[in-house]
Amino acid sequence: MTLRKIKYSLFYVAVAAAFLCGNLYAETAKQKSHIDSLSGNVFTDNNNNFNVILVDKDTGTLYSVTVKDTVPYIVQDYKVITGENNGSKVREGDLKTPEGFYFITKYIPPDKLDRKVFGDGALTLNYPNIVDRNMGRTGHGIWIHGMGEERNDNKTKGCVALQNKDFEQLKTFLLLGTPVIISEHLHFLNKDEYMKKKKKYMDIFKKFITSWEKGDYEGFASFFDTKFKGEASGGTAQQYLAEKKKLMKIYPNRKVVTSDLNIFTENSSAIMYKFNQLYCADNVLSYGTKLLYLTGGGERGDEYKVVAEEFNKMDVDTIVSKHVSHIVSKWRAAWAAKDIEKYISHYSSVFSSDGMNIKQWKAHKKSLFKASRSLKVHVKDVRFKILSGRRIEVTFIQEYASDTVSDTGIKTLVLQGCPGDYKIIAESWRHI
Repeated sequence: MTLRKIKYSLFYVAVAAAFLCGNLYAETAKQKSHIDSLSGNVFTDNNNNFNVILVDKDTGTLYSVTVKDTVPYIVQDYKVITGENNGSKVREGDLKTPEGFYFITKYIPPDKLDRKVFGDGALTLNYPNIVDRNMGRTGHGIWIHGMGEERNDNKTKGCVALQNKDFEQLKTFLLLGTPVIISEHLHFLNKDEYMKKKKKYMDIFKKFITSWEKGDYEGFASFFDTKFKGEASGGTAQQYLAEKKKLMKIYPNRKVVTSDLNIFTENSSAIMYKFNQLYCADNVLSYGTKLLYLTGGGERGDEYKVVAEEFNKMDVDTIVSKHVSHIVSKWRAAWAAKDIEKYISHYSSVFSSDGMNIKQWKAHKKSLFKASRSLKVHVKDVRFKILSGRRIEVTFIQEYASDTVSDTGIKTLVLQGCPGDYKIIAESWRHI
């Protein structure tokens, strides 16, 4: 080869290298630029820190996100490969990666897998979720997993795969139940954009809960898509709403308390609200985690509609116990301090005991307070029984001592209302 040819060859190699490096740099810069952005797919008013996994199929990137003090921070990004075919999974064997909201359900160690395919382990997802099932989507075995050392392809049969060293690092970041959002294209926002989106999604949620709590059937029903199917009802939207309308009429008084709200978006047209819900009405007292799946928005700006919901029931006794302990403690302290106004504030206007109404009870207790220079009231072994959705029976051992009287007995208080606003409607005592 002549010197001239060598020079030309080196020139073309340099140009090609510059082109390739430029593309690689642009792609890397595209990824890294998001590290200082806020995820436009995660919003919350939950003060508990938690982690989320985001998968962008378009760029082949997985992001680990930590939510701290209600702000989602991107911790790390990893290159991944996804399904061989484009689009969201519809049926078994279509070689597509599903798009939507999922949760990690199990870790499978490498000794339980074909390591040539799945590498150093796998994290299973709950595909198909309730939305997938309602839409008739089929398939199973969608995982986030490692890659065999000899594997040199760049596509999967529908899973999300990453290098073993990255999988090992990612695995330490995750717990069972960690949310995983898979999207064709994720959103990244600056602070102002993020707060605007957050307010929008929060306002939708507040409007939904308020219409339900206030018994605004028309407003409540307007949130539901005609294709809605509830996990519990299993029926149509029409059947579900007919039942809700009936209950609103029979039990007009209800309280819906939500906490630990997390909002996830797959894109501008799919939202999931995950929150803890305390529901209190005359007929029922329940507590658990609810998932609401909505679609809408998009370029046309359509209203978001609920297409599915799930409710994972938890023990309501834990919530009741906390509030019962609180009111008994405050009631006892006000009694021992002879503070008649604070003491009587724990009683309902419909209170009745020993033939006395609330006014007579207050006058009776006020005279006893004045007659005693000091009072000692001790309470122990507090127990409760849920009589109905809005009525609780509380019993405990009460030790009472004043200047002239000392006794021990079983006190029974009947509380009415919902956790957080209980009032005493009846009271009795028997000596032991």
